[in-house]
Amino acid sequence: MLTRAGRSALALGAALILAGWIFGYAPLLAIGISSLAVVAIAVALVSRPPTVGVEREVRPTRVMSGQPAEVQLRIINAGRRSAPAGVALERFGDRALPVTVPTLASGESVVLTKDLPTDRRGVYEVGPLIINRSDPLSLARRGQWSSEVGRLHVHPRIHQVQPFPSGLARDLDGPNSGEAPEGGIAFQNLREYVVGDDLRLIHWRSSAKTGQMMVRHNVDTHQPRTLILLDTRPDVYTEVSFEDAIRATASIAMASLARHFPFKLRTTAGLVLEHTTPTRLLDELAALTVGPGDFESLTRSAARERGGYSLAIITGAAPASDLISVGPLRSRFDNITIARMGIRSANEAVQLPGALLINVDSSISFAQAWNRRIRR
Repeated sequence: MLTRAGRSALALGAALILAGWIFGYAPLLAIGISSLAVVAIAVALVSRPPTVGVEREVRPTRVMSGQPAEVQLRIINAGRRSAPAGVALERFGDRALPVTVPTLASGESVVLTKDLPTDRRGVYEVGPLIINRSDPLSLARRGQWSSEVGRLHVHPRIHQVQPFPSGLARDLDGPNSGEAPEGGIAFQNLREYVVGDDLRLIHWRSSAKTGQMMVRHNVDTHQPRTLILLDTRPDVYTEVSFEDAIRATASIAMASLARHFPFKLRTTAGLVLEHTTPTRLLDELAALTVGPGDFESLTRSAARERGGYSLAIITGAAPASDLISVGPLRSRFDNITIARMGIRSANEAVQLPGALLINVDSSISFAQAWNRRIRR
């Protein structure tokens, strides 16, 4: 409750009282007692905590790194006395953002807007708001924490990249799981007619037998399928190169999702994403951090995947001994591209037996090299 100035005034008063008593000097006693009295008055003034209500709205709740976001605060003085002006602190992750609050009469409210920093990817709690009440000399302070908090997802930036053009295996009869997108020429099954279906797909014989309009459900079995392996081990990254790896991963995955191409994401930390939405994908990548994991186990999991995938491996300064574990995968995947982030090398792309190794120093360089590789 006491500030540094308040503690200093308290110590000074006690010392003056002690010196005045030892030396029998009354003025020192008077000054010391006065100092203690001022501190006591300051404590009494702030003993009643501020009675302030806070309503919070984060707008928008999801942004890409670097895009604007703000929090709107409605601060209400619910006390019977006016609340003095001051500076409140709005928590944002591990940071505190100052918010200037004007004097509020009893029952009065004010709406304040504060820009939120979105320079770093992550999932941030916005709030609580800390409102301090202090005496005129700033000897004592008492704060109030609002219980309500908001949340802001700062997604990684995305570069425009091309998806893999193809995978290895093609099932001309269509996958039994129904994962392939509808609209191709491969027959999968029969289903009931829904408004908007092509009348040319009506199966009249089955419709006559069931008494319901039945149509052929055709799927496109030639959709490119992509498997992304993301290395999240801390020892292969700097802080900057890990962010580049996240952006590269997000760019490849979003390129597939934008075209409704199937993809799967696996990380050394154990995260597996498949059949997901863009929002969930970016939310997961926003929250992703470096952590312990085994690169060889990640490549072994890729070896157990069914065929038909193109493979993208995103890592940092992984040693050659790690890349050797990719060797057994070359017979299962049509395309294998390994991207090492944070590597400054004269050779941007190196052709390996059955794979292409891209060494880049940023996610922008990665996007350029990736697109050149896809256009070949």
